[in-house]
Amino acid sequence: MLSKIMMTKLREALNPGSVAIVGASVDQVSVGLGPVHNLVLSSFRGKIFPVNPKYDNVLGLKCYPDLASIGEPVDVVIILLNQYAALDVLEEAGRLGAKAAVIVAGGFREVDKDGRALESRLSNISQSYRIPVIGPNTLGFSSFHAGFHSIFWHFDTLVGNVAVISQSGGVGLTIASCLRTLFCGLSHFIGVGNGAVTGFSDYLKVLSDDPRVRVFSLFVEGLENAREFYDTAKEITGTKPIVVYKAGKNKEVARATLTHTGSLTGEYELYKAMFKQAGVIEVSSAWEAAVASKALSTLKLPEGNRVCAMTFTAGPSIVAMDRLLEGGWHFPELAGSAKKKIRSVIGEKTPVQLQNPIDLTGPGFLPHVYNGVLDVLSKEPFDAFFLVWSFNKLIRIPIAEIEKFAKTAGKPVVLVMIANQYEVAPYLEELARRGICCFLTPEDGACALNVLLQRHRMLQRSRS
Repeated sequence: MLSKIMMTKLREALNPGSVAIVGASVDQVSVGLGPVHNLVLSSFRGKIFPVNPKYDNVLGLKCYPDLASIGEPVDVVIILLNQYAALDVLEEAGRLGAKAAVIVAGGFREVDKDGRALESRLSNISQSYRIPVIGPNTLGFSSFHAGFHSIFWHFDTLVGNVAVISQSGGVGLTIASCLRTLFCGLSHFIGVGNGAVTGFSDYLKVLSDDPRVRVFSLFVEGLENAREFYDTAKEITGTKPIVVYKAGKNKEVARATLTHTGSLTGEYELYKAMFKQAGVIEVSSAWEAAVASKALSTLKLPEGNRVCAMTFTAGPSIVAMDRLLEGGWHFPELAGSAKKKIRSVIGEKTPVQLQNPIDLTGPGFLPHVYNGVLDVLSKEPFDAFFLVWSFNKLIRIPIAEIEKFAKTAGKPVVLVMIANQYEVAPYLEELARRGICCFLTPEDGACALNVLLQRHRMLQRSRS
């Protein structure tokens, strides 16, 4: 865990007013171009100082020969040099009063004995100048509400409330890309890398009181200090959910992770038990991490486990029902008065037996019928709703009606749209803008409701 002074510096660095990019370049295939390019195209309004003695300017910005020539302290120094030169620049950044540094290069403890010695020197410099270091062996970080997109690789995202914190840059980008596909935005992207100085617990701590962060979505290979992570996570999950995708569940993976970030995976069963006790929600894929994070950042929690499903094509709700029952949900029988009202909406001659899940069959394909049944259900004592709509470009999607229903019911509502993702992208975007949590498969919809119930029960246990 960082010292109090270093934690304050890290918090300020994640909302920077200025940044220096040491090793900035105009070479298209160099990592030196990426951070400058991303920052110039972002909405960041702070000062950007490219640093490289080879250039007078980079992408229209004045380029400085070294950090000292900038003439003022900077909040963040992004170091894009090799592992040996990076440590010299880190020391200079510390002397000049930088609040934090990012070291992108690998070649530290994940490589060999010499690399471990370099990482030890890195830690000593950090402690000497009390400068927190992100990395090494990292893509860097981005703070999207501040318009600060500074990683060296490309990815498109929306501004939102999920903080992705990943030991692997590639898996972090995968989770972020899945969230973008789901029209769910990020507050932060942080590449932990080796975590030589600044680790998961530090990032969780400094962002735990940030109102722009609703959910933490983590990818973990291994933890150097599992007890510290447990204590931090247990404290934070009382107010904000943490979703974790853990790699290294098999012993054969340990060698691969050791040569990636220098992390030991440890016994997976111990991690699994630790996550459960800390109130962390564990998932089994990057996509599932995105689904869970979207649900937790978008929807309120249920007050119980009574769920009602409604569809006009039965199969998807049956698939979801399997998973929802496994997740602890209960499908109560519809009240007689509700059945009578629904029958009056869909017509007495509609050949369907009304039960939960509710299959409206043909008449349910009509928006006014679908909406009429939603109006009945909004007054029934369920804790959550699972809705299915099958897209047809000849039929209007009742988006406004579903939005009204969600607000009137005051309960978590998950919509599954049976559709081609590319064909319905504009509708998915509008649904997200209106705060409607929508997925394209019944499995994802069930996963979303299951994590909400899981978190509800965790909070109940912690309060009892």
